[in-house]
Amino acid sequence: METRYAPRVRLDLKVLSRVSDEDGQKFLLSKGNTFEIEIADISTLGVGIISRFFLPKGLRIELEIDGKPFGLDNSMKIKGEVRYCNYIKSSRYRCGIKFIDISSQYLNKIKDFIATYEKREEPRLKLSE
Repeated sequence: METRYAPRVRLDLKVLSRVSDEDGQKFLLSKGNTFEIEIADISTLGVGIISRFFLPKGLRIELEIDGKPFGLDNSMKIKGEVRYCNYIKSSRYRCGIKFIDISSQYLNKIKDFIATYEKREEPRLKLSE
């Protein structure tokens, strides 16, 4: 039985990301503040990513996601916040990123994408947010 707050769809997509420099946030990677990640799954609330870097909880990042899989001509620029980051293997980390202030256009495109590719069937246990 599904117990997540929102359904997720697996996705294998490389994405350019950068550490947000808003609010005086200070966090530097060894090669500046831009880095590549892989999106492992997506929901209307956020994305699961694979990163070569450990990203601390609370770090705000900016994601530039290719819009083509979602029916858009341009990339989606979405801000997110790291909710967790765990070592998995081979110097790689699995992190959960919660979307922050996502536009209704992007949210609707992600909802449509999930509705098209979601494979799990009812019954689902709906959790309140």
